[in-house]
Amino acid sequence: MADKKDTRKENIQKLLVRLELWFAPLLIIMPMSVSMIFIGDWYVRGYVQKSTLYNGELLIGLLLLCVNFVFDVLFLRSIRLQKIKDF
Repeated sequence: MADKKDTRKENIQKLLVRLELWFAPLLIIMPMSVSMIFIGDWYVRGYVQKSTLYNGELLIGLLLLCVNFVFDVLFLRSIRLQKIKDF
């Protein structure tokens, strides 16, 4: 009985790792693209036209980019360690 539960838990862990691998590109690309949209909008409307009203968009874009980079590195490292541990 305990052996069945252990194999079930292992199968669930493998499925979770596979799910994380499928969603990893989405979790990485979406925030980066949104931050690039904010930075691009700031460049076109704020920097080129010399308007200081759009400095908040630069701040939001850079904040999203930096935070996403920090958490993505940790997320990818944990997935890699989980894959190594499973195999």
